[in-house]
Amino acid sequence: MTTDDDRVGDRDVDAVRPLDQLAAAAHGAAPAHGSGIARHRVPFRAGGRRTAFAVGALVVAAGVVAASTTTATGDGADPSGVSMPTSDGSGWNRVFSEDFDDSTPTGGFEADYADRFSVYHGFADTAGTGRYQSSALTAHDGMLDMRLRTTKGGTPLAGGIVPLVDGRWGGQTAGRYSIRMKSDEVDGYGVAVLLWSDENVWSDGEIDFPEGALGAPASLNVHCLEDPAEKCVQYETAASLADWHTYTIEWTPARMSFLVDDAVVATTTQSIPTSRMHLVVQAGSNAGHPPRSAAGSLLIDWMTIDVPVDGAEPQATLPSGGRPVPDDGTWTADTSGD
Repeated sequence: MTTDDDRVGDRDVDAVRPLDQLAAAAHGAAPAHGSGIARHRVPFRAGGRRTAFAVGALVVAAGVVAASTTTATGDGADPSGVSMPTSDGSGWNRVFSEDFDDSTPTGGFEADYADRFSVYHGFADTAGTGRYQSSALTAHDGMLDMRLRTTKGGTPLAGGIVPLVDGRWGGQTAGRYSIRMKSDEVDGYGVAVLLWSDENVWSDGEIDFPEGALGAPASLNVHCLEDPAEKCVQYETAASLADWHTYTIEWTPARMSFLVDDAVVATTTQSIPTSRMHLVVQAGSNAGHPPRSAAGSLLIDWMTIDVPVDGAEPQATLPSGGRPVPDDGTWTADTSGD
């Protein structure tokens, strides 16, 4: 049986219908990083919305999900062994949370979660060699499964989502963003969890955490506001993307902190965005074509977004143990020899 995944392999993955900047901004699109290929783009939507691809025929391909080598360690309610936190903490207000308890048919995530996520579909991934496809996403066993692989037609598949706060697209000007996730080691594929400008202006900022090749160490990258092609903060953590970890970005006007499993691994006062930004999770091919045999999953147990309580000014978390942190600049766990 020929599926949407297979048919897309017969088309030019870069032959994407162009978007004007206004339409792109309305759906969280981003400009290319100097290459002419959008980095975090969403597809053209006739009348402002894209009709969801019919996924009923894909149910027979359930073996795609079953083939994942990444397995959970807990039960269906808490597959990663750590429950989604229900409290939002002092000075923060929870505005979005998702633990993917509602299972979907294989490839049917977009249709069933349309009120909670915008899903990337039908355009080239960041590397330009793969293609975002909604059918790569399935919710099962209390997780979101982004299943990465190459179609019979030779196109590497990618997956991308943007959480919708109160069912609406749009970001924040400060926030705390947490995601619990792990991945298979999949040659030629990577993941980025990032904050991206609502207006698609790269110089508004780009915060990537975690980011890296699937199964590799998780890295932090803060792009410089004055020259976003450069990174003002780069740090490789000790956490492996192949294991379950909770990653948190705390973004306040004065400081950003980055946590793995509630422990601060980096904090900075450099290149803090002031414009409205939204959270993106995207996984796709790295530079070049992945091996055709490469296949595996990025699994997400849960995600949360908190914003400052009205009138409150919550502070970004600092390292424990009284370790010295500069008032101006960047501290990483390696700074103190940790």
